[in-house]
Amino acid sequence: MDVKININTIQYDEHSKIDIINVNTVGTLHEKNDATYLMYKEDNEGVEITTSIKVSKKEITIKRFGASNSTMVFEKGKVHTSNYKTPYGLFLIETHTKHLDVDNNSENNFKIELDYNLKMNDMFNGRNKITINVEK
Repeated sequence: MDVKININTIQYDEHSKIDIINVNTVGTLHEKNDATYLMYKEDNEGVEITTSIKVSKKEITIKRFGASNSTMVFEKGKVHTSNYKTPYGLFLIETHTKHLDVDNNSENNFKIELDYNLKMNDMFNGRNKITINVEK
């Protein structure tokens, strides 16, 4: 089904600098094998990126495809390591999920909240808080 998607990201770096990113787009939402899938495309500086979010009972997996490719897994209280492939090289990403909440009880809305620490190749340490609101 076609949906409207609003993504609000607050990024805190290790020096307490805050960046806020808001994305409004459209995408698709469907259910398959006890999981919910959300897919959308966005333009990042002239390059189209496709994002797929898989929501299952215990974890969320976010895959991004385009000029950069990554797979990030979020599971409350757990640390997951993955690769982030860019035109500039391959980076190791570590996520430690502090908070994960999915509200899919409404007929018209679907909401995901994530709060996690992020480490990238010992080059970046920070915290991300993401809220994804989906209007069915």
